[in-house]
Amino acid sequence: MKKEFGDDHKVRLGFGLHIGWAIEGTIGSRYKIDASYLSPNVNTAARLEAATHMYKCPLLMSGFFVDELSPAARSFCRMIDVVSVK
Repeated sequence: MKKEFGDDHKVRLGFGLHIGWAIEGTIGSRYKIDASYLSPNVNTAARLEAATHMYKCPLLMSGFFVDELSPAARSFCRMIDVVSVK
């Protein structure tokens, strides 16, 4: 990998965490299966993941997700912003 991309190449990942219901469905054949998830909650998590680039933060959690954390885990969190999604 260093030969192809050089020493300065870094992989950056972003994660958006939200909680809520979702419906999973699989479609395909016996050679290929594709899973799809339907839920506004999945869309919220995807929007949070997309916002990690804007906020330069690798992990963003929704308020609903933070509400489910233990007090000990919550002590490691800080509020970045308040946003509304469509």
